[in-house]
Amino acid sequence: MSGALTSTTRLTLRRHRRTLLVATAVALAGCLSVFLGVHRAADAVAAQSVPSVLAVYDTQVALRAAHGAALTGFSDGTRLLGGPGEEYQNRIAAAGQHLAEVAERNAAGETGSGDIQVVEALLVTYTGLIARADVHFRQGRDSALGTAALWDAASLLEELLLRLDRLRQAQVAALDEQVGRLWATPAAAALWLVPVLVLVGLLVRAQRFLHRRFRRRVNAPLLLATFFVLLMGAATSSSLWSAGQLTATRESVSAVERDRREQLTLLAAEDSSRLTDRLEAACGGRGGCPRTLDLVDAEGSAPPDGAVPPPAATTADRAGDARTNGDVATDRATRAATSYGGEFVLPLAALCAAVAVLLGFQPRLDEYRYHER
Repeated sequence: MSGALTSTTRLTLRRHRRTLLVATAVALAGCLSVFLGVHRAADAVAAQSVPSVLAVYDTQVALRAAHGAALTGFSDGTRLLGGPGEEYQNRIAAAGQHLAEVAERNAAGETGSGDIQVVEALLVTYTGLIARADVHFRQGRDSALGTAALWDAASLLEELLLRLDRLRQAQVAALDEQVGRLWATPAAAALWLVPVLVLVGLLVRAQRFLHRRFRRRVNAPLLLATFFVLLMGAATSSSLWSAGQLTATRESVSAVERDRREQLTLLAAEDSSRLTDRLEAACGGRGGCPRTLDLVDAEGSAPPDGAVPPPAATTADRAGDARTNGDVATDRATRAATSYGGEFVLPLAALCAAVAVLLGFQPRLDEYRYHER
């Protein structure tokens, strides 16, 4: 009878140990999957989608500003010998740099790469038209050919900006996909929280069994194992904070979108006014080409996608707001992607918990090693 009791105790101890080791492995798998899933998405947001979206907007703003600088340069007699002017050259160079960043950070795959190639080709054509206008204006300040080249450049600029809108939408779609992944949703907590809670419950049950069977108040190694399991839970819970930062990042990007659209609308209105002045000079007054001038006025007064800036808004206001919100979006994405070494803490904590479980049961098993028949 005593042998049967001894054998049953040893088998029960081994069953508890095996169950705890398996539960530890399952908890580690759940914690590590969610943790790595969230931080991979956050890495993609911080390294690709957010920088690419911001860079597309910077490209559009730089192109608008460059076009305005060119129109001003061609309209200013004191700067005519300098062509479109140094400001134009600087802005075009900035647009090229921002576009290169979009290509480097592209989060939209082949679709984004194709759009970038089209934009690059259109940009080359646009700068060629501005150069042609420069040549004609050098031959005569009111050259009709120069004005025609400017008109063609303005029309091409609108197509270029529309292509950049399409490119930006592709980057935003990639951002939305990254933020909306399963790992970044609160529901993903069940994939790691449930196994961790089950494991804690099994450790408590093992403690109670050892207390009843061996009259020990507490098993120190199992208590230590419980601590390491809770550490696993705490490390994984940081993924919930990172997921929240991803959602906040998307909100900041939306704020940037609003500010940039308002800024581009204001810049378009300024360009329209300058182009109208240039056309009036070439046509000998508004009566010389009324339909063309009406078309320019209509394009300059129609904001894209219905974005209407507040009456008191200025280009500088919107530019400042966009930069601020862009910095906030970048900062939030960076913080979301910071793992603080959790990918190393989790396996180490699970390993320590498993070793503590083995140490907690081994002395009790040794007591029955020579009694089992």
